[in-house]
Amino acid sequence: MIRMFQAELLKLRRRRVAVAVLLGAFAFAALSSTVVFLSATDAAGPQRAAPGERGASLQSLGEAGGATEAFSLGVSFVGILVMVLFIANFAGEFSQGTFRTLLMRQPHRIGLLAGKMAALLLLAAVALAVMEVMTVALSAVLAPTQDVSTASWLSADGLGQAAGDYGRALAGVVAWASLGAALAIVVRSIPIALAIGIVWSGPLEHLTQDVWTASSEWFPGLLLEALAAGGTDAVSVGRALALVGVYVVIAAGGAALVFARRDVTA
Repeated sequence: MIRMFQAELLKLRRRRVAVAVLLGAFAFAALSSTVVFLSATDAAGPQRAAPGERGASLQSLGEAGGATEAFSLGVSFVGILVMVLFIANFAGEFSQGTFRTLLMRQPHRIGLLAGKMAALLLLAAVALAVMEVMTVALSAVLAPTQDVSTASWLSADGLGQAAGDYGRALAGVVAWASLGAALAIVVRSIPIALAIGIVWSGPLEHLTQDVWTASSEWFPGLLLEALAAGGTDAVSVGRALALVGVYVVIAAGGAALVFARRDVTA
C-alpha cells in the first residue's frame, strides 16, 4: 500500500496537476463568492440559511460563519463532478491496461487499490482546503462592496464554523469519490459507469423523490445533498452522515472484493 501511495503521489505532484488544482480552486472561489454575495438578500435571518435552504442574507454573511458560507454553498454542487473524475480515473486504468502492469509489480491487490485511493483522496483534501482559503479571501474582498462586516469571521465561533464546513465538504467528497471509484471498478467502462452514476444520482433520485418523499431519507445522492446543506427538515446531518458512511463501506467492500477476485486481462 505504501509503495502504491508513493507512486501515485509522484504522478499527482506534477506541475500540470498543481496548476489544474489552483486554477480550478480559483474558478470555484470566484464563482461561488460572486454569486453568493451578489445574490444575498437584505432580509434579516439567522446566522446561516435554514437547513435545506439555499442562498444567504447580508446579515448571515456578516455573522461568524459568513467567511465560509460561499464555500459551503458552492461545494454542495461539486459532488457529481468528483464522482465523474474518480470514475474516469479508475475506469481509465482498466481501459489503458495500467492496472495489469501495476499488478505485475505489486501483486497485493487490496494494498494497491488502497494506496491509489489514499493518494487521490489526499489530493482532494488539499484541493478542498485551497478552495476554502481562496473563497474566504475573495469573500473578504467582496464583503465591503455589500456593506458586510467581517469582524466576526476570525472569532472562535467563526473558525469553528469554517472547520465544520470543511469537515462536511470533505466527508461528502470522500463519499462521492468512493462511490465513483467503486462503480468504475465493478463496471470497468468509463461511458457505462458515467451513465449509471450520473443518471442515478441526478434525475432518477430526484424524480423518485417527487413521488416518494421518503427517498430523501435513504438514497445516497439525496443524503449527500442533505449533508452538504448542513441538514434538511427531513434528514439531519447525523442521519445523513451515518447512512452515507454505511453506503461507502458497502461500496468500498464490494469493489475491493471484485478487484481482488476478478481477473485483470486488459
